[in-house]
Amino acid sequence: MTTSETSPDDAPQFTITRIFDAPRELVWRAWTDEADLAAWLHPFGVSTDTVAFDVRVGGRYQYTMTNDETGERFPTGGEFLEVEPIDRLVFTWGEPEAPVEGAPVITLTLTPQRERTELIFHLRGYDGSPGDDFVYDGWDEALTNFGRHLAGEILG
Repeated sequence: MTTSETSPDDAPQFTITRIFDAPRELVWRAWTDEADLAAWLHPFGVSTDTVAFDVRVGGRYQYTMTNDETGERFPTGGEFLEVEPIDRLVFTWGEPEAPVEGAPVITLTLTPQRERTELIFHLRGYDGSPGDDFVYDGWDEALTNFGRHLAGEILG
């Protein structure tokens, strides 16, 4: 499920909703454990290395994605704004040392669905829609990798 919308301040944003066949504790760990993140946190045709996540309010994170074909590197990072273990994670997203003010913000909400988990991924600061070959498609592919990781198809 996908929605693209604007907020009261007209910031571009989009939401991707997925349901994973895994309990919230496992989904949370895969979003916060460096070894898990390195396995899945990238779109198709890209690898992730140099992962460092300090998951606490005010903690910073950084990872570098590398295009498997060209070798081009994409350093990415931000700061954790809210950390509510197994329920909610809010963080800025962009250049590793970018200031918090004005940075795009990702909000992850995890809701139990019996033995499954609904993940609502919301990115405020970019307009995105399926087929954009940019931010939306990159996160959509990363979430596909995430599901494959949770299913044991991509090992960390």
